[in-house]
Parts: sequence; C-alpha cells; structure tokens
Amino acid sequence: MVKGCVGTVVAGCLAVAVGAAAQTRDAAGVLAEARAAMGGKKLDALTALSATGRTQRSTPDGRSMESEFEFSLALPDKYLMRSVRVAMGSMSIYANSGFNGDQVIEEIDTPPNLGGGHMVIRMAGPGGPVDPAKMTPEQKAEFDKARLLTNRKEYAKLALGLFAAAPAAFPLDFTYAGEAEAAEGKADVIDVKGAGDFAVRLFIDRETHLPLMLSWQDKEPIMIQMGGPGTSFSSSGGAVTTRTVQGSGPMSKEDREKLEQDLDARRKEAEAKRRVVEFRIYYADYQDVGGVKLPHRIQRAIDGKTTEEMVFDQFKVNPKIDAKKFQPANK
Repeated sequence: MVKGCVGTVVAGCLAVAVGAAAQTRDAAGVLAEARAAMGGKKLDALTALSATGRTQRSTPDGRSMESEFEFSLALPDKYLMRSVRVAMGSMSIYANSGFNGDQVIEEIDTPPNLGGGHMVIRMAGPGGPVDPAKMTPEQKAEFDKARLLTNRKEYAKLALGLFAAAPAAFPLDFTYAGEAEAAEGKADVIDVKGAGDFAVRLFIDRETHLPLMLSWQDKEPIMIQMGGPGTSFSSSGGAVTTRTVQGSGPMSKEDREKLEQDLDARRKEAEAKRRVVEFRIYYADYQDVGGVKLPHRIQRAIDGKTTEEMVFDQFKVNPKIDAKKFQPANK
C-alpha cells in the first residue's frame, strides 16, 4: 500500500487554517529564503536535472502497483517525464509526457497483442475521448494546445517543490496569504496563479524554509472497474487512458465494440457525477545533491486519500542531456 501522509509542519492529514498575512512577510522574501536554504548560488546555477525512481500507486480495488519512472529537465523550456501508464504482470506500457518549447510531448507506447484480451488507448479530445490514431488535423491541433498547457501546469507543480520559483516555461504570480499552524510548527502560505486558471497554494516550512506542500481544488479523477480486475478506465489531469483486457480467449469484433460502448457509457455517467475535491502534493526527504537540496519523496493525495508516492533513487545536477531526448517522435 502507498504510505500515509508526510510532512513536518503541515502533517498532511490535518486541516490547515490560514491567518491574515503578516505585514512583515511577503511572497518574494519567503521564496528568497527558500531558495537560499535549497542551495542559493548552486541552485541559481542549475541548468539541467535528471532523475530516476519508483512510483507506487493505489488501484481502484485497493491494491498498490509499483513502477519505474525517468525524469529529464533542460532549462528553460524542455521537460520530459517517462512513466508506466499501464502495467500487467511483467508487461508495461510507457508514456512520455512533457514539452520542448512550444511543442507538446504526449506519446504512449503501441499496445501489445494481448492474445486473449484487448487494449484501447484514448486521449481527451474537445468532444470527448478520441483514438489518437484517428484524430483529424483539427482535433490533433486542439489536443496539442490543451495538452501543452496541462503538461506545463504539471511541470510547474513539480518545479515549485524543486526550485521554489516560477519556471520560465510557465510564468507564475505569487501573493503572500498568511501563516498555517499545526502541532508540529508553522508554515508560510503563498497563493500561486498562472495561465489556464492555474491556482494553487504553496506551504513553506517556517523553520527549514523548504517547500512542504501544494494544495488546490479540481474535479476528482474518474476510476471505473468493469468486467473484473483486468478491465478499467481512468481519467486524470485532462488526459484519458482507457484500458480493457478481458477473457481468456480471442475477443470478437462485436464483443470488443460492445465492451467499449459500455465503458464509454459508464464514463459519461461518472463524468456527470464528478465532485470538486482537494488535491495535495507533499515534498519530503530533502537531500543534498551537488550542493542543491532536492526532495527525494513526492506524495499525492486526493480528497484526503493518498494515491501516489514517487521515490527518487538518483538525481543528477547539470548532466549533459542529448537534445534528441526531448524531440517528439511524431515531429
């Protein structure tokens, strides 16, 4: 199972009350303290970063799944996260997500021939889930535009814990919101806003000056289980992945189409019932890497439930990264 809440001052499972902004504190000063604590000039000199690690996720049926990930970043505007999108025993399907300047990176490995099963990959299009292989040029352009913004938002949420600053690829506005207090201590709270209705609240430990937590409101992800543990649908963060694997023998075209229709109907029903809930990201286990303090554990929670934990096994500061790594395969 994914571990419980993390954090020192903001212990994650506790409600946090934010007081009125103190006149002696401002966002710029708090962020400057954070960057100084995280490496100062060493952090300012960072131009590239790479990492590998493991992600543990909770599944709809209460199990947990562990998989590997790889992260690459070349400032100011190249970012790539390669992670497992679907895992089935010894077989995994990877997805590349990120951007290279104004080019979106959003690629999924070709689904394998499952023999006794069937797999479907769908992306969130303007009118609903779309088969990426059947997108019209207009759908592809609209998808790329929306997904580029989504990927920049995801990167910004990671960058706030890594650098305590707005990434050049996604400018942000910071406003001091006040002070949060829990039994373990106090945290400065900063409201962060950006393009595409990006609005989050950043908590920074008053004692260590390290980022602790990010909090925001959004629609809950959809998780549907159909036809046993091998058949599922998930939606999160604007991208949609549909996975269907069923039966021990070959699936007929008619059965496959019916399964997809049933899954789509369930998706629409679940979409209509989605609630707006609180999302949180916790940054923890800061360790020195080449003079820069970086979080080696990042945990995500939705509506008070821990859903994912990323453990970084290795960071490399200012590595030489081949520019081809950030080149989308379809460009």
